[in-house]
Amino acid sequence: MKKYAVIDFSRTSLSLLVATKEMSRIEIVFKTYRPILIGDMVNKKEKITEKGILKIISEAKELIESAESLAADEVYGISTTLLRSIQNEDEVKDRIYNETGLNIISLSGKEEAYAALQANENYKMLEKAVLFDIGGTSTEICDYSHPNESDMISLDFGTSTIRNAFVKDVYPTKEEEDEIKEFVKGILKEQVEKKERENAILSGSNMNALYKIYQDYYDIPTSGEKLMQYKKLKKLIKVLMDEKRRSSLIIKNVPEKIHLIVPSAICLKVLLKYYGISNITVSSYGVKEGFLKLLLKGEIEATPLSIK
Repeated sequence: MKKYAVIDFSRTSLSLLVATKEMSRIEIVFKTYRPILIGDMVNKKEKITEKGILKIISEAKELIESAESLAADEVYGISTTLLRSIQNEDEVKDRIYNETGLNIISLSGKEEAYAALQANENYKMLEKAVLFDIGGTSTEICDYSHPNESDMISLDFGTSTIRNAFVKDVYPTKEEEDEIKEFVKGILKEQVEKKERENAILSGSNMNALYKIYQDYYDIPTSGEKLMQYKKLKKLIKVLMDEKRRSSLIIKNVPEKIHLIVPSAICLKVLLKYYGISNITVSSYGVKEGFLKLLLKGEIEATPLSIK
């Protein structure tokens, strides 16, 4: 059976998916990600520095080696937020290709949101459902009642940009939390029509990291669907804002997200409240799965790095 690999280049990590196609489903073989804060390696001219380019290439080579060790036949490269809005996109793409042979496809915010929705289309059966993907530098919102790509919403903020703009230390203070809330509320009021919804599907590494903490804190078994309740999540966020209680919980579960998990939780709380949502499902499927699904359906064209 043919195996496909997808590497996603974002501003906070490089991540790898290895999967097969069985009937109309994408079956995950392996997933991993390597956290890197490339945003800290972007200079004042909005160019990724030489140090940043070398770091990206080094991490990409290791992920390609991982894909090869798992007998992947083809490797595809996508960029969600890494190359968005930088001034040396072509240079970075060329350097990655010359060093690794990997072609990078840049996805716009709406294309990223559409891919995430495609990966999670099985949740369309839920009543009044909406999908959230809070990434490093953008936040995607997909309403299942409006599934066309043109209806997707991509907001120009994420956990990394929120942290850089409002948080001076590792964790936000109460005052900084309030500032983050007001900022996100303002963006939503300006750009997103308010609609009451009942169910939220959460996609992406930040949301899955938050669920790990939620699962540990409430002692939830690892089997079954990953479900959260809004009231319990609110209580957990209070713990994450408590300087005496949060560090051990975060370091135990998601140490690689220590700078981003609290801003992620704050942003999510605002989104859930804005839509009036109480039922939350965390999905293991995201942009990479959606991209691969669209690729195999012929809706996207891409040139792979062939390993075999």
